[in-house]
Amino acid sequence: EDVINIYKILLDADSNIHRRLIGMGDSSGGMLWIYLLQWIISNNKPIPQGVILHSPWPNLEYFDGIDTFSTDNYFSLALAINLRQLIIGNDTYWFEMTDEELSKISPKDNLYKGFPPLYITAGTDEISIDAIRDMTEKMKLSGVEVILDEGEGLMHTYALFHLWSSQSRWAQEKIHQWIQEQLLIGMQSKFNIDRATTNP
Repeated sequence: EDVINIYKILLDADSNIHRRLIGMGDSSGGMLWIYLLQWIISNNKPIPQGVILHSPWPNLEYFDGIDTFSTDNYFSLALAINLRQLIIGNDTYWFEMTDEELSKISPKDNLYKGFPPLYITAGTDEISIDAIRDMTEKMKLSGVEVILDEGEGLMHTYALFHLWSSQSRWAQEKIHQWIQEQLLIGMQSKFNIDRATTNP
């Protein structure tokens, strides 16, 4: 509800803000961006120029299909399940959640048509890597322009550790370049619209 309300406020303040807006979220914050994008499209709101997702949770259900073996000591399956329990509430039993209840807090699987360009990072040692790869393929099949930048042998949200890892620094440099390209596309799009409006 908060991210939806904030997006509404931004559009009310400036109807063209989406043309110079790049979203970013990591882990469960990445899942929030996926949820928000699905809401934006289903409500016919303007989409941002692009979104960066660092090790995003595809949804709340994918944890149930994860192999318990993982070499990622930073983000374990036990921690993920405990965090999911906090999201749904300690008095709620996960396997009794209805589809309607779940739709209010978790993105729908395979509903990516209309998404803006995405830059996704994920470590090959994290518990979510297979789910993120699967989600990325579904996005591509839906016509989404998406980059999956995998950190070989690295953990959950590896790209945020650029102060300590050269591979993370390289990922940040590529993301910086990608942001510039997406914002330039947004500026050119606004210029073309303005020109068409003032000079039919």
